[in-house]
Amino acid sequence: MKKTLFILLALPLGGCFYAETPYGRAAAVDLPLHSQTTVNKNITINAPPGSTVIYQEAQPVMPAYPRYRRY
Repeated sequence: MKKTLFILLALPLGGCFYAETPYGRAAAVDLPLHSQTTVNKNITINAPPGSTVIYQEAQPVMPAYPRYRRY
């Protein structure tokens, strides 16, 4: 009975770690680092036959060099 109760209580804490050591307490939470969303769209492009159509939706790009603040 105690084993089943312990497993049921530990399931929601799958991404958590807690330990008490002689040097103090330590806790770590494992959160997801990546999330992805897929959006399906229907797109109509009216172009003459034989023409090349390039359609792209890119994610925002961070600047290559960070701005430095002068104090």
